Amino acid sequence: MATKNEAPVGFDRVNAVFAWWGLSGADNTGKLDGQFKRFQAFTSDLQKAYGETCSAQMSTLLAANERVGRSLLEFVRCRRPQDVVAAESNVMAAILEETSLQTKTWLELSQKVQECCANMARESASEIRQRENEIPDVRGRVRAS
Repeated sequence: MATKNEAPVGFDRVNAVFAWWGLSGADNTGKLDGQFKRFQAFTSDLQKAYGETCSAQMSTLLAANERVGRSLLEFVRCRRPQDVVAAESNVMAAILEETSLQTKTWLELSQKVQECCANMARESASEIRQRENEIPDVRGRVRAS
């Protein structure tokens, strides 16, 4: 059951959250909703990027396993030293190509994460500038007094 003392504590916590977000009262819930929606879009974009990267990594890994397996079977067919060298070269080529694909996938992920973070920072800075323009210039009033 709620007591009389619990309500003010709850409001204090809500006001603390508003203060942390730079809002001055409960009447600014629209701004807070906007910030939450922006954060939700940010996390959704990151999740999508991570999911795509995981899928690409799994595809690359499966393809690499299959290709290296086929290349290793070439060792069974080797009859001459040149055949062994060719089979070794095929195995190394498969490993290096798949490593290159994995590196490309990680590079793409880092670029997507960078873009998401840059967009979030840009939007936050824009909102701060907008909020700054809404606040009357207190310094000008103090100098005039």
